[in-house]
Amino acid sequence: MRFGRSARAAIIGLALTLGAVACSTGGSTTVSSPPSASAGGLEKTKLKIATLPAIDSAAIYVAIDQKLFEQEGLEVTPQVVQAAPEAIPMMLNGEIDAMFGNYVSMFQAQDKGTLKLRILAEGSRAAPDSLSIMALPNSPIKTPKDLEGKTINVNVLHNFQELALAQVLKANNVDPNTIKYVQVTFQNIMPSWQGGQIDAAYLGEPLVTAATSSMGARKILDPASGPAAEFPISGYVSTQDWYDKNAKTAAAFQRAIHNAAKLMENNREVVAKVLPTFTQIDAATAATVTFPYFSSNDNPVRLQRVADWMLEAKWLTKAIDVKALMSPTTSG
Repeated sequence: MRFGRSARAAIIGLALTLGAVACSTGGSTTVSSPPSASAGGLEKTKLKIATLPAIDSAAIYVAIDQKLFEQEGLEVTPQVVQAAPEAIPMMLNGEIDAMFGNYVSMFQAQDKGTLKLRILAEGSRAAPDSLSIMALPNSPIKTPKDLEGKTINVNVLHNFQELALAQVLKANNVDPNTIKYVQVTFQNIMPSWQGGQIDAAYLGEPLVTAATSSMGARKILDPASGPAAEFPISGYVSTQDWYDKNAKTAAAFQRAIHNAAKLMENNREVVAKVLPTFTQIDAATAATVTFPYFSSNDNPVRLQRVADWMLEAKWLTKAIDVKALMSPTTSG
């Protein structure tokens, strides 16, 4: 099956998005008024933040585009990496101030003692239809129960894709232990799917939209539904040491990210505008895909769910108190 230009762009965009992973309904849509930089006494004003070329990273680019960092007295330079683990040594070595990454990888690093983590601001949460378990038109898979014993792709084993889906499968009376997960590179998802190496495809936007329109693929299950609704995927983090030395700067950064998310809540155009500048998602695709939720406030209860499920899955050796890792919220 051949793909059109938009579908090819979507495949590239998905690879970058999940190589990392509608807008937020929480919080006010009124942007907070920032204090002046001089009054704030910022410890430093120039920041390098590792980001991913993914939809989930959009808030930092909206904050730059809308001059929200500038209003806080900050000059923020994104440094693009292809996967979150790549940025951890950069952060530990002081090459960057903070990074954007998925919570599963961050909590695993915290658990192993690789880093002492400080969560500066929540980033993205899964929105309905932003992720999907899909079957080809001629597949015998019709219902979630049909997924038992089947093979499904993930971009990285033991990461947020499996974690969320396991809970949704259980809620649909499907035994998650019967699923076989295989790691498939993004450029190989479509040939693996069509060639029968995987029975159902675990897709994220923009590939959900592309597979539906170009292939007639059918949605079997939404991994962001039921117990995994608004599942926290990724956020902005630093080391605890960096935070201790730059608490005021961290608060200014958080305000700008929260204010960007508030602007994004009811104005998808500000998101679509920036996507082609840091991803390979073209303007036409950006205008139609389903966005994740962008967090305009931080909620330790919903984020604790990630750590608890990781402990349940034995992906952590001990419990993590997420609230103790989160920065105080200073935005209005």
